[in-house]
Amino acid sequence: MPGLSTRFVGVAAGLTVTYMVVACSGTTAGTATPGPSSAPAASSSGLPVPTVAQPLPASVVQGDPCKALTDAQVDGLFTNTPTRDHAADDTGVAHACSWHDVDRGSLVTIQFVYAWKRGLTDVYATQAKGGFFKVLQPVQGYPVVAYGPSDDRSRGRCGVAVGIADNAAFEADATVAQSATGTGDPCEDARNVANLALTTLKGGA
Repeated sequence: MPGLSTRFVGVAAGLTVTYMVVACSGTTAGTATPGPSSAPAASSSGLPVPTVAQPLPASVVQGDPCKALTDAQVDGLFTNTPTRDHAADDTGVAHACSWHDVDRGSLVTIQFVYAWKRGLTDVYATQAKGGFFKVLQPVQGYPVVAYGPSDDRSRGRCGVAVGIADNAAFEADATVAQSATGTGDPCEDARNVANLALTTLKGGA
């Protein structure tokens, strides 16, 4: 992933682990259990929710999100050696783990969102509340959408949700360097982080 690490250096606005999933408030805590694919459901906006052709087992997003990225993958995202903020944190809707450059503030977060009992259907439902929503290219065949209560791409940060089954998903959030803000799409950076995490998750499925 040439050049990606340079986008995560420098001073960047902090991205809290609950930044994206708060847009999906109203869901209740629970455990996602992937089932077989079905016909696309209609979201509250009428936009079809993509199905997952080759679902992964629920266990891959029920463990420790700090293990979703290997040490080598994390090191490859930062120019300086990053620090893991803490052990997996329970935000009330997700188990989350973050890595950041202590001196420069760049941040990457992986969230295993147990509140998304309907997978991406719950994410697509946020369209009815307004805010930011953009369908991205799939990663490794799994659907991806960038979303949030506001469009923060101009501030160098974005979060994406990845559907691993029709009723299970995880999230990857990225904040790029202040110096890199405006030079690319941070949603693509978050999508690249999600792609790394998916590789690790599939390896443990």
